[in-house]
Amino acid sequence: MKKIFFLLILIVAFGACNSGVRKGRKINNKQSVETIVLNDSVKKGLMLKGSSVSKQVVAVLQKNLKHAIKTQGIDSAIDFCHKRAPFITDSMGQVLNVKVKRVAKKYRNSFNETNPAESDLYKQYVINWLDNKPLTPKIIPDKEGHPVYYGIIKINNTVCLKCHGKVGKNLPQERADKIKSYYPDDKALDFKYGEPRGMWVITFNEYRVVNE
Repeated sequence: MKKIFFLLILIVAFGACNSGVRKGRKINNKQSVETIVLNDSVKKGLMLKGSSVSKQVVAVLQKNLKHAIKTQGIDSAIDFCHKRAPFITDSMGQVLNVKVKRVAKKYRNSFNETNPAESDLYKQYVINWLDNKPLTPKIIPDKEGHPVYYGIIKINNTVCLKCHGKVGKNLPQERADKIKSYYPDDKALDFKYGEPRGMWVITFNEYRVVNE
């Protein structure tokens, strides 16, 4: 029932986009792709949908992370993030029919490093944050024409600092060494509460943007 209720929420949130959506066709039994005109109404609907997806992924990750910490201690969070978090993120993307990525300039896993286009966008988010400007999500088509949701990820929980804070302050050296054993190129340290940590990149492969 919860899954059905959530899907209904997404349908309602995206309902405003119908005027800009043109139905596609199934090709070789694969999922059909709908062509959309990226007008203000469609863009608003996609931003609502992207925000909903990111919140759902966060909720599932936090629920599992809290359970691991409660039952096995804070150091188990490292094992969870290394072994299970990528699988959960990918699985949630499949359930919600999107491709979900979390990217960063100061990444922990090099797989999550920003590409040049993402890097430029993220830098602008950081500049806006430093200037106390709104960090508004964006919808930008990728090279294949699929609309992509970009939204900032911030350190909004003090628990995050236990693995992403300053070594010797809120991150013990022993825990930092364990993190380093999993991620030799780790850069995701020295964050403070409220700082940008990375960026959501959510691709809607079921849609393709076309000109009017």
